[in-house]
Amino acid sequence: MKRIVGALVLVYLACAPARATEPSELARLFPFEADVFVGSRAGLSRLVLPSEIFQSCRPELSDLRLFDAGGHEMPFAVDAGTAEGQPATLVETTPAKVLDVRRVELRSENAPTLYRETYQLAAPAAHEDAGWDLVFETARPRFVRRLRITAPDAGVLIDDASLFRLPNVPQDRTRVTLPPLDADRLTVVLEGEDGYLEPTLAWSTSAAVGALGRATVPLVEARRDQANGRTVVELTRPRGLVPELLRVETTTGSFDRTIEVWDVAPGRQDALLARGTLVRIQALATVESREVALGPARGERLRVEIVDGDSPQLDGLAFTAAVREPAIVFFTTAATEDAPAATLRYGGGRAFAPHYDLARLVPSTGSGEAVRLGALARIRDPKLPRARLGAVRTNPLFVGTPALDFAMRPGVEIDARVYGQQRSLDLAPSYDGLSRFRLAPEDLARARPDLADVRIVDGQRRQWAYLIERGTASESVSLEVGAVERGPRGSRYVLHLPATPFALDGVTFDTAAPFFDRPFRVVGMIGERKDVPLAGGRLSRAPGQAQPPLTALFAPVRVDALALEVTDGDDPPLAFAAATARAQVADVYVVAPAGRYRLLLGHPDADTPHYELGRTRDVVLSVGSNEARLGPLGANPEYSARARLTTGGGAGRALPQAILWTVLVAGVAVLTLITLRAAREEPPA
Repeated sequence: MKRIVGALVLVYLACAPARATEPSELARLFPFEADVFVGSRAGLSRLVLPSEIFQSCRPELSDLRLFDAGGHEMPFAVDAGTAEGQPATLVETTPAKVLDVRRVELRSENAPTLYRETYQLAAPAAHEDAGWDLVFETARPRFVRRLRITAPDAGVLIDDASLFRLPNVPQDRTRVTLPPLDADRLTVVLEGEDGYLEPTLAWSTSAAVGALGRATVPLVEARRDQANGRTVVELTRPRGLVPELLRVETTTGSFDRTIEVWDVAPGRQDALLARGTLVRIQALATVESREVALGPARGERLRVEIVDGDSPQLDGLAFTAAVREPAIVFFTTAATEDAPAATLRYGGGRAFAPHYDLARLVPSTGSGEAVRLGALARIRDPKLPRARLGAVRTNPLFVGTPALDFAMRPGVEIDARVYGQQRSLDLAPSYDGLSRFRLAPEDLARARPDLADVRIVDGQRRQWAYLIERGTASESVSLEVGAVERGPRGSRYVLHLPATPFALDGVTFDTAAPFFDRPFRVVGMIGERKDVPLAGGRLSRAPGQAQPPLTALFAPVRVDALALEVTDGDDPPLAFAAATARAQVADVYVVAPAGRYRLLLGHPDADTPHYELGRTRDVVLSVGSNEARLGPLGANPEYSARARLTTGGGAGRALPQAILWTVLVAGVAVLTLITLRAAREEPPA
């Protein structure tokens, strides 16, 4: 241990020359700070970061620093858990010593027979580093048991717990964790309805090399929709939070439903993080599974989709994330009991990740080097002194300009009279100066296909720069199914669109017919072209098969009309209860101060805007954004057809448009004069 600490001291001294020469400049980047206390003992210390700290930082903790009493930067190592490929746990298993067994059948006239098994076990010896799990091993493929464990002097240790193995539940529950024991023997009681379980009992304990504490963080719900037998919930993910588990809370008594969790990030397609099953069965013993393990999330939101089918949505839905609490390990050369040894400053998202030699003590790959693994075990030693954090306060050195302050300036003034449609746009104060909103299908219907006529203007008609992200999201829009039209090829169903032209890339149909197998095609009208094929194939459902909706996907397209054609043969037409379009939407990110703005669109001859903001797209989309509030879509009260005819598409075309109309008017006048003169000179018949 002394040699390892000595090595750490050398590493720390080697890092000392790299301290900032101007400490105040780096300290200005972080909005929050807190004192760090290590007691009177100098040396290596470990500080576990609470959830309110790492939620305010970037996921990699790049915007977190330690400063000494002189304001100089202090090296530290971030311990975020076991690296991939490293051994995670050291497991010790020993058979349980069974002192006595009793089995009894409990018969009842009004209830099924219960089979009770009572085991007297010798308690395991106390373990220095970890507690004990009692493991129930059985080859039975399906069972549910109620469990109760007591001790003579300690009373009830576990009451009304459940053990189970079920085909539709992905994770078995065949072990329970016992609290710290101070007893010589235990009484274990199992009850079930399908005979005696007769398990093999064993004690198991594990010491995780990379074990860190877990924090449970409630997730804020941003929006919720229900369509096509699914409950879709979008959850806001704090940018420093990378959850390992998603836990679902609900007051519904019993359920068995599929769940999917998607990572929603601007500028890229949604990524599937997990797919699992939510189960709760309330019987003799409650069987439930309400957690799904997640892959790493990088987006601003998590989208949770729960497949309800024909069942009502789950009541009292709430979501929490389980995340490892990271820790930092640092070295102090002097410390006192009451005075802080360092200052932790964090947040803001403006600092790059530091590169300290001390960080090499935490392996980043599964190399398995003995020296580094030995150091890793030492910095995670429970006996290592733990630092504590004082109250969080605002950093007085922080300069609170938004991260996108460099781009927060208005553009040139535009003529708002040439845009036919508008919405009010309210931007709330944003920490980094970025706001976002979504162009709905009705907006896309009135804008140009390339969205070149979208403008955001303030009260002085000055435009503000924005970025548009297309193809990264879609919305479900209900379509009205018109009356069936019989034709020589079968049936034709007209699908009434909520707006035209309508941008979509798929249609879902719902029918209660139990069996069918027929050719179909989805056709649309695009401009003057009618019955343009969009998708085709066969609509089929086997006898006894579940009745999920039927989906037809195709390339994104804007249509003025939409219809479904089904070849029925001699069978009667299918009855479609509902249809849903997967409508294309676009997300808009605007850099502007908080206030009231207008969204203008509806100008087919508008010039494409060119903003310098587009050159920093990666930077803009990497910072946090606030949701803007849009007013209803309506006609622009300033719209003037004369102004549009005069100005045309933009300033560059104003003069040519004016000359063109002058020539046309002059030509009409000349033709009128010639016609009148010819009429006067014509002799009477």
